[in-house]
Amino acid sequence: MCKVSVVLPVYNVASYIKDTIESILRQSFQDFELIVLDDCSTDNTVEQLHAFKDDRLKIIVNPKNLGRAGTDNAALQHVRGQYIAKMDGDDICHPERFALQVDYLDQHPEVNVVGSFMQNFGASTYLNRYPAHPNDTQVLTLFTLPTGNPSAMMRSSLFLEEGMHYDGALRQTEDYDFCARYIRQLRIATIQTPLVQYRVPDNAQKKTILNERASVSDVVREQLLRHWGIPFTKREILIYNKIAMLQPLLDVTLSEVERWLHKMVEYNEANPLFDQDALKRGLAQRWFEVCYHHPQAKFQGLRAYNSSEFSVHATVRQRLKIFAKALRNL
Repeated sequence: MCKVSVVLPVYNVASYIKDTIESILRQSFQDFELIVLDDCSTDNTVEQLHAFKDDRLKIIVNPKNLGRAGTDNAALQHVRGQYIAKMDGDDICHPERFALQVDYLDQHPEVNVVGSFMQNFGASTYLNRYPAHPNDTQVLTLFTLPTGNPSAMMRSSLFLEEGMHYDGALRQTEDYDFCARYIRQLRIATIQTPLVQYRVPDNAQKKTILNERASVSDVVREQLLRHWGIPFTKREILIYNKIAMLQPLLDVTLSEVERWLHKMVEYNEANPLFDQDALKRGLAQRWFEVCYHHPQAKFQGLRAYNSSEFSVHATVRQRLKIFAKALRNL
């Protein structure tokens, strides 16, 4: 037995795997096993792995290519830890990541997943932020991942006792699908500091991957609504997916967006899935983001934003940002 099982699926990451493994092995918290599953790499990833001499490192080569979800599922038979730490083969861990997350889960038995902020590097320097409290992360799942998957540490009992699993048929967005399918059971918190450096590639393949993720995410969101039981029209699911991805609204009006957000609030009142106050906060944040990213001519967007009940949750900074954006679009 050990405290943490690190599950690290890898595929053709020979250029990066050394830095990734070293960032795990130099953790201040040392009671872990590192399970690396190679998904039939065609480069020399496996040779790079065998260069490490550490008793905690277990190298497994899949008999056939399973994809990320299938490989994560295959790892479960090897897990011996109380907690499972997720990781990607080209990312970097902060030295205190495991220590902080283990302490958090030990101190918060009501939480079964804890993630962290993630700092992009490579083709992006964006800081990925997520809500701290489980009520707010649950609401964020309506639109996107509630915490960074490569930063997540999870109770192994979710899988080994409760039978949770990833959808092995998915090659992309299996993490979002997992969070959405188990939205009632998962209690996800996020440590408000970047404990993972997330590598963003700069290549043509990135666009293909993002397009596939977007299409799968649309399906995941529709399934989430059906699971909740809220009725929706084709127009409403179009609006929902547009505001989730912050896509161009085109012929969708801000009034339609606001009506859909109000519909979710009213439905949750009668059929609660989310904490009502958290839902209002989360939808107010989405209302701000939609209005900010889609300014209208002649202050129409600003007026629509300020006249909405959702704007009562706005911070001073948000009000200044949306006013400045409106000025720039005069």
